[in-house]
Amino acid sequence: MAFRGQQSTFRQSGFRRSGFISIVMLVFLIQGCGFKLRGSVDLSSDISPVYLQQNSIFELGREIESLLMSNKIDLTESKEQSRVQLVLLNETKRRRVLSVDSRGRAREYSLAYTVNYSLNIKSSKMVDTAGSTTTEVVDISRSLLFDPDTVLAVANESEILYRDMRRDAARLILLKLQARSKKGGR
Repeated sequence: MAFRGQQSTFRQSGFRRSGFISIVMLVFLIQGCGFKLRGSVDLSSDISPVYLQQNSIFELGREIESLLMSNKIDLTESKEQSRVQLVLLNETKRRRVLSVDSRGRAREYSLAYTVNYSLNIKSSKMVDTAGSTTTEVVDISRSLLFDPDTVLAVANESEILYRDMRRDAARLILLKLQARSKKGGR
């Protein structure tokens, strides 16, 4: 009887070891392939400090500020002290019908989020010369299935989709800024 208990304990510890080894191998595999969590943007410090002019686009401005702070990029209140000036010009939310049912009621919508912004890079290390400004556009779209029985849930889901698109737009703006700064550093 004592032998069976010891054998059972040995099997359990063997399963624990193999499970631990499997998890460690999985972590190394994920790390080795370059996987990064969504939302992580690797910005270099040569773009710091950044001047951000929000122009009533506060929610997107907060997303960009949060990403900049998480990458230890300084924000400045003065255009003159900044290397990069990022001006959020406007944002547009659009919704259009993609499909209808046999009664002519909307069944699927396309939601679109567009941001116009300008980027002024003053550093001589970067692609643009001092004082040059480029205006760029980020356009993101998602589809939304409409269920007439759950109208409140669909409205909530559309707000969640717009929030996710705003986060994606903030990441894309900063990735474009980073790409331009890396081209200039070569």
